[in-house]
Amino acid sequence: MLHDLVLLALRNLAARKARSALTLIGIAIGMTAVVALISLSLGAQRAIERQIAKLGADVILVVPAGSLGEPRPARLDLLMLKNIPGVRSVGAARREILSVKSAATPGFLTVVGVRSFDDGERFFGGLELAQGRLFLPTEDEVVLGEGAARDLKVSLGESVTIQNRAFRVVGFLKRTGNDQDDYALYLSLEKLEEFVNEKGLISGAFVRAAPGVDPTTLAQEVHRVLRESVAERDFVVQSSKQLSDLVSGVLTVLRWTLGAIAGISLLVGGIGLTNTMLMAILERTHEIGILKAIGARREHILALFLMESSVLGLFGGLAGLLMGGAIAQSVVLAAQQFLRTDLFSVAFDGTLIFGSLGFSVFLGTIAGLWPAWRAARLEPVEALRYE
Repeated sequence: MLHDLVLLALRNLAARKARSALTLIGIAIGMTAVVALISLSLGAQRAIERQIAKLGADVILVVPAGSLGEPRPARLDLLMLKNIPGVRSVGAARREILSVKSAATPGFLTVVGVRSFDDGERFFGGLELAQGRLFLPTEDEVVLGEGAARDLKVSLGESVTIQNRAFRVVGFLKRTGNDQDDYALYLSLEKLEEFVNEKGLISGAFVRAAPGVDPTTLAQEVHRVLRESVAERDFVVQSSKQLSDLVSGVLTVLRWTLGAIAGISLLVGGIGLTNTMLMAILERTHEIGILKAIGARREHILALFLMESSVLGLFGGLAGLLMGGAIAQSVVLAAQQFLRTDLFSVAFDGTLIFGSLGFSVFLGTIAGLWPAWRAARLEPVEALRYE
C-alpha cells in the first residue's frame, strides 16, 4: 500500500509540473539563502579559529587597547611581563610604515620589528616559514611576507633597502590570507628601533605560559600586574582560548541572526506550499471521493498528501542546498581573488547537508499537514458529487 501511495504522489506532482516547479522554487530560494549564509559564517568561524590556534594554546596576547585592527605602538616593560610567576618567555612586535625598495620596486610597506620568544622555539603569532630561515637579531637581515616578496620581486640572498639601509633577504613566510601580515617585512625589534625616534614601544606582546600553568589564570594575573603598573584601559589581555571563545560567540550570534533573516524567505516558501496543497485538494476532490469509495481510509488520504508536500520540500531543499553551496563557494573564490584573504571559507559538512534536507522535508510535512487533514475529512458522497 505504501509503495502505491508513493507512486501516486509522484504521479500527481508530475501531472502538475508548472505548479510543482513554482512551489519548489519558492522553497529552494529560502533554503539557498539559509545554506549560503550558514556555510559562510561557519567557514569564517573555523578559519579565524585556525588563525588563533596558530598562536598556541599556551600564548597570551597583550595589545594596546582599541588596536586589535590597527595596532598603535604603546610603551610596555617586557621585563616586567617576563618576571610574572608562571611566564616562560615573552615575545613582542612593533609595526611601522617605512620606505622600502628593491632593485625592481620602490615604495612604502609595513615593517615589523620582532622580538621572538626567549627560548627561540618558534616565531611569534604563529607565522610560518615557507623558505629560508629566520633573521639573526644582530644582523641586517629580513624575512618577507608572501605579498611583500611578490611585490618587491626579490629572491633569497638578495637585498632590499629600508630607509636607505640594505638588508639581506633570508626567508619568506607562508601566506596567511591576512594582508596586514602578508604585505610586511620582518626584522629584529632592535634593528627597527634604529629607524624610529621613540624606543620601547610595542604593537603587541606574546606571553608564553610555563608548562603546567593554566593560560587563562595567567592571563588574569598579567591583567592584574598591568592594572597596577599602567592604566588598565591601556592594554587588552586575552589568552588564545578567551580570544577563540569571544570570536566564536560573536560569530554564533551573527550566524543565528543571518539565519533568522534568511528563514523568512523559507517561511514564505512554506506558505506557498500550503497554498499549493489547498488548491490541489480543491481540484482533486472528486478523485479523493473515488479513492474513498474503493476502500481508501482517512489515514491513506492523509499519507498521500503529506507525501506530496514532503517530496516538494525534499526537492526544494536539495535544489537550495546545491545553489547555496555554489553561491557560498563563489563568494569564497571572489574573496580570495579580489580581497586576497583566506578568512572566507565554506563549511559544507554532513551536518549541514543532512540538517538542511531534514529541515526541508519537515517544513514540507508541516506545510502540508492542514491541507492533508482537510482532504482526509472529506465525506465520500460529498466528494464524489463535487464538480
